[in-house]
Amino acid sequence: MEGILPQEPIAADKMIIISAILFQQSDSINLSELLFLFETTFCFIKELSIKNNNILILDFINQWLKLARYNITSIDILKKFSLKHIVTFYELIEEKAANSVIQNIDDKFKISLTQQMKDSINNIMDYYDLEDQQLIPAKTFVLALKRFIYRFLLVDSNIDNLNLNVFFLDFTLDLWPNYIEKELIEKLFPTCLLVSHVYDCYNFIVNEIEKATNERQNNKNFELPRPRKIFIKKFKKIID
Repeated sequence: MEGILPQEPIAADKMIIISAILFQQSDSINLSELLFLFETTFCFIKELSIKNNNILILDFINQWLKLARYNITSIDILKKFSLKHIVTFYELIEEKAANSVIQNIDDKFKISLTQQMKDSINNIMDYYDLEDQQLIPAKTFVLALKRFIYRFLLVDSNIDNLNLNVFFLDFTLDLWPNYIEKELIEKLFPTCLLVSHVYDCYNFIVNEIEKATNERQNNKNFELPRPRKIFIKKFKKIID
């Protein structure tokens, strides 16, 4: 979609408001229906070769789709944003929908991780939001896992014995946010994980993030692990 219609990020403060509104109104919004509406909108954008990303999302829907039965106007915040933000909105809605259903996948995708697998994950993960360019941000990894589960594993499939990197290194699947360097994922993504481990992998990383957060909150004197690159620079100064 972004190759057809240029997209722009939504400001962080507005993202917080949008997420709060979307999550608060979850009981009154049919998320699967809303996702279908956005997917239909994507099809129209592609078929009509829409280039003007400044058209308001609701104006475009009303003009081309005429789908009055979709109660999208209940999300008031959507009225203020244009097509250049439509992918971000779709991903927010998808994430909310995924939160409520990913636990429903088949048990064959819930095989427990071995200790070696857990160690492999921990070795490449940034749990402390250090923005260390040599590690994969844990929250970003969780998001990619969530997208994969929601998009591929809610229907019966026989991919449980495939290596997980078959999918996570295929960047055409758009599992990773755009700000993540592809080279970093290719270099660090664990080769030992199968699709059958994906659910336990998701829960393991979520729990580790929670532990890291609690550790910082409970210990005022807690010092975050410093990025490797800082140590490398200091080491170079010493030997020079």
